[in-house]
Amino acid sequence: MIEIPTPDDWHVHLRADEMLEAVVGYSARRFRYALVMPNLRPPITTTSAAIDYRDRIMGVAPRDTGFHPIMALYLTPEVSLDDLRRGADEGIVAGVKYYPAGATTNSDGGGSSLSDFRGLLEGMAEAGVRLLVHAEATDPSLDIFDREAAFLEHELAPLCAAVPELRVTVEHVSTRAGVEFVGAHPRTAATITPHHLARQRTDLLADGMRPDLFCKPVINSADDRDALIEAATGGVGPFCLGTDSAPHPTTAKYGPRAAAGIFNAAYGLEVVAEVFHQAGRLDRMGAFVSGNGCAAYGVETPETTLTLTREPVEVERDTQLETEAGDQVVLFGAEEAARWTIS
Repeated sequence: MIEIPTPDDWHVHLRADEMLEAVVGYSARRFRYALVMPNLRPPITTTSAAIDYRDRIMGVAPRDTGFHPIMALYLTPEVSLDDLRRGADEGIVAGVKYYPAGATTNSDGGGSSLSDFRGLLEGMAEAGVRLLVHAEATDPSLDIFDREAAFLEHELAPLCAAVPELRVTVEHVSTRAGVEFVGAHPRTAATITPHHLARQRTDLLADGMRPDLFCKPVINSADDRDALIEAATGGVGPFCLGTDSAPHPTTAKYGPRAAAGIFNAAYGLEVVAEVFHQAGRLDRMGAFVSGNGCAAYGVETPETTLTLTREPVEVERDTQLETEAGDQVVLFGAEEAARWTIS
């Protein structure tokens, strides 16, 4: 058993409409702050749009949970520095998200190069607004398992050198190269997902392609997973929990082209707890799921706690949810959740 500060989720997709209504409760019941991604259709590019989206989230979230969504804007030429400053000053916008065009779900409005936004990024550095980066190159000639390293080398490293004051979060870091990059750049932090900590590409591919484990960036090698576990369980530093929980209906996951995304909000904490337990570092879980993120994003540490208990007998857990429209979504982590109770 371990008692941890109430955790925060520094990267989550809550979607819209019926899907939002179906999934938001899973995040609201487990997390205090949640940094909500802006890749809707149309994308969230202004503070007023972020306020509207936040209001829609709170309109369907469970009451009296203490849940507090913080918003991100989608980096496009439409983003105004003055508007961004207002959103940041009012505590609405925590960062601006860069998607390489075509890299992942609803990224077609993203950019072809970070250098195209140099002026805005310099203004963000002055204003203390964080850049959130989907670090994945989109050159089709690159091996998909090498695309995070390529983006970091060719896109993010030059930006960090040119604008050293800019605070950056490498989202859902998935490789040893990503861990090493963050360690070498002192104003850079990183989120790590439950699924990148708990799975490796053999799980994805060895016994037939498993669409429920397909995400972007892809789950990588066992060596990369080992590096992520070492970073997450280190107890201190710039690595924090960002679930990247991204629901897709089974109709999208099991089609000719599986949609990229894993819905882990339901059991993500149990998955992380099992990883830390297996590593013999359960006492450091609180830093990863709460303390490190609070330090990176400048928020107060929570006064409330959760208690996680590893059960001697496995408990059956739900494996999917169903939206009001009848769409089904697979819940990642039911296997780990069978061993844990959270109160």
